[in-house]
Amino acid sequence: MLQTRLILSTTSALRLRTLPCLREERRFRKRVAQPLLPPPITVNPDQYSAVTEGGAGGSTSSYFPPLSAFRTSQTDPAKLDKSHLGRFYTVDNEFYKGVMNPIQCYPPEFRQNCSTFGEVCVMIRKPFVDIKSCIEASDMKKPVIRYIIYGPPGSGKTMTMCCLAHYGFVQEYILVNVPWAPLWTRFNKEIVQSPTRPGFFDHTINAVTWLTHFKIQNAKLLTQLDLKTQKRYEWSKREETSEGSNLLDIVEHGIARPAHASECIYALLSDLKSLSSNQKCKTMVLIDGINALYYECIKIKRPDRTLVPPNMITAFEAFKEAIKPDWSGGVVVSTVDKLAGQNEIRESDLPRYLLTKDGWEHFDPFIPVRVENYTSQEVQTTIDYFLDRKWLQHPQAGSEFGRIELEYLSTRNPLTLMKLCNFR
Repeated sequence: MLQTRLILSTTSALRLRTLPCLREERRFRKRVAQPLLPPPITVNPDQYSAVTEGGAGGSTSSYFPPLSAFRTSQTDPAKLDKSHLGRFYTVDNEFYKGVMNPIQCYPPEFRQNCSTFGEVCVMIRKPFVDIKSCIEASDMKKPVIRYIIYGPPGSGKTMTMCCLAHYGFVQEYILVNVPWAPLWTRFNKEIVQSPTRPGFFDHTINAVTWLTHFKIQNAKLLTQLDLKTQKRYEWSKREETSEGSNLLDIVEHGIARPAHASECIYALLSDLKSLSSNQKCKTMVLIDGINALYYECIKIKRPDRTLVPPNMITAFEAFKEAIKPDWSGGVVVSTVDKLAGQNEIRESDLPRYLLTKDGWEHFDPFIPVRVENYTSQEVQTTIDYFLDRKWLQHPQAGSEFGRIELEYLSTRNPLTLMKLCNFR
């Protein structure tokens, strides 16, 4: 008993002796954990010259540039060129909310920022300007030119597609826009056997959603052009769409009858190819994450629980027919993305790897367009925009040290920079 008391008293004494040491260690760790920020940089406004719309002036190493250095007053995407590279242009709310479906077409981080800032601003980058210049220089009487946008995740492939959709809408292209193809493979709500194609399977709810999206984007233009169907379509023994009917009749029938929605997509895209080849309209096909259409869908199974191959899905075959170079009077732009593929197919972001053998043979030939991460100038422009919107609240965020830290931590990746600035 006495030995136990001695041991307890000795242990208590050791604890009392080590308490001051622990307190000092905690204080030291707290001091070390605090960031060592440099003193604020004083900026002389006189060293910056005015910036005109044609290009940027003043010192290239300057921080806190004037408003026009990171924003352009040009809102028409058809008039944007290389002189606007690296600057933000404003997208009107009529297109953002009325034509495009923000929930499907834009990344969630971008939508959150637009809601917070009260405006929709997109940076003008080189891939968009290059593709736009090629479209303007191409001959619409020749077979369609196909472009594949690729790059690392978060580099801006989807935003480039959104800029091209805005350009196509302004230039009166009929938009065949598939916002994110993996939604058809991962979040399919209902799969049924095709009533018209033996062995094929149809998306019902997804197809109705896409037809509604197509109608919202193109209803005004289709009404003006008054396009007609090119042949007779028989949906069932009692339902048909006669030749020469309004093209919107196919869309309306697919929305009203979900069982025929996938077949209506096939008929709609087939007629649009014929009408574009006859120069009655211009069509722009935009498919984000198209490599998902060439993988086996692990969530789409037959009644005997075997997987359905992608070439036995009606909607997938309709979209693949739309990107074939057997028609003219339009353009095809697609993206390939690691995130659109399966988990075991994410080692490279190159089209040959992501499209697999079938997709590569189906697309060849095409023009590859790589979307890189931000340049140093684009990083500074983005930081200037966030500072202008009062999104960056840290007192050192606009200093030279703060800018270098943000550029280093984000590795110049647009998505990483956007997420990083949400916590500053």
